[in-house]
Amino acid sequence: MTNVSFDRIHDTYIFECCGHTGYSVAGRDILCSAVSVLCYTLRAYLEKLSDEGLLSDFISDFSEGNALMRFEYGDLADGARISEAVGAILSGFLLLEESFPDYITADI
Repeated sequence: MTNVSFDRIHDTYIFECCGHTGYSVAGRDILCSAVSVLCYTLRAYLEKLSDEGLLSDFISDFSEGNALMRFEYGDLADGARISEAVGAILSGFLLLEESFPDYITADI
């Protein structure tokens, strides 16, 4: 099972995705592929924002079956734009959970 969470602690946002879905055999698991695409999309977007100076303390750590991202953006004028884009990506995890509840949980 894959567990996805997105939390806010003060001004720090933490995204975690852990585990393989087990929907199919490794290398042929389309659900794991969908989860990976969403994780990599979120990381690419956050890296771009960090490069533009819109995020502070951006940390990304990807390992086999796990993804962790942590960042801050405080009260920036672009906060609403950032929240909307991150929310759109996170909604993909909620859709996967809705369609495949035995394989993915999303605490978002």
